[in-house]
Amino acid sequence: MAEWGPKNDVMTSDSDDKVPFYAPHQPPRPPRQPRSGELLFQFYRELDHSRWRCELRDHGEPYGVEAQFLKNEEFITSRTFHPRLDLTRTPRQMAIAWAEEERKAIEKGGE
Repeated sequence: MAEWGPKNDVMTSDSDDKVPFYAPHQPPRPPRQPRSGELLFQFYRELDHSRWRCELRDHGEPYGVEAQFLKNEEFITSRTFHPRLDLTRTPRQMAIAWAEEERKAIEKGGE
């Protein structure tokens, strides 16, 4: 439980004593592992011999669905679709439609 403490009249909590703000001798945390999303499609572009992948990531009700494009396993672009953008379609439907249009442009040589 957080409460006002004697440490310079600042808010402290029970966890402040367990995990110090500055701990130079503690081992570093392991790096964050990326999680792959739901594969929507992938294709090979002959123009520059690149591999493209589109993944959908559902961030939950208030945040919407994100479509991400990766080129040779590296992030290129993404767009998130919220429920409030279009009341006639779901965020997933909007993300899929946008991804299909982006794919057409990429296949023609755009990026």
